[in-house]
Amino acid sequence: MTRKFNTLEGFVRHLRERVEPNIARAVHRGVQDGADLIKTETKVQIGQYLDGPESGLPTAPLADRTIDDRIRKGFSPDEPGLRTGDMRDSYGTRVSGEALRVEASIGSDDIKAVVFEVGRMEQNNYQPPRPELAVAAFRNEEEVARGIGRMVVRAIEGRLLPNARATDSE
Repeated sequence: MTRKFNTLEGFVRHLRERVEPNIARAVHRGVQDGADLIKTETKVQIGQYLDGPESGLPTAPLADRTIDDRIRKGFSPDEPGLRTGDMRDSYGTRVSGEALRVEASIGSDDIKAVVFEVGRMEQNNYQPPRPELAVAAFRNEEEVARGIGRMVVRAIEGRLLPNARATDSE
């Protein structure tokens, strides 16, 4: 829907009354939805081998001793990073408040998730990096940017923010 203004004053009033109060909310909403998308994609990837052009891929196969340990403890033999699901479920997001500049953190406070992402280089306890979070962020970068853009355009047009996520196609 194209909005037309008969006067410059009408356009300025629209900016002050409809756009300015909602633009920070729109940016926040877009960033929150983008962070949630990356978190969800990260959680979906855990337990799978990743392949692709991103740095750190393809991920290395599990070591034989790891597979043996998984079987001995009653877990499936070949799902990297996925045993009880606790590590996968520990991922979360933190998003700063509504503003024109919004920052998001996506990750886990579980040390196992950190080691899983960046690896461990100790000689007797080597674990290759499995960059789940980095890959999810890289693969969803454009979708997150588009989602933020959709929310900002809605605010500029003076429209309400939708109930659907910013990353869902309209």
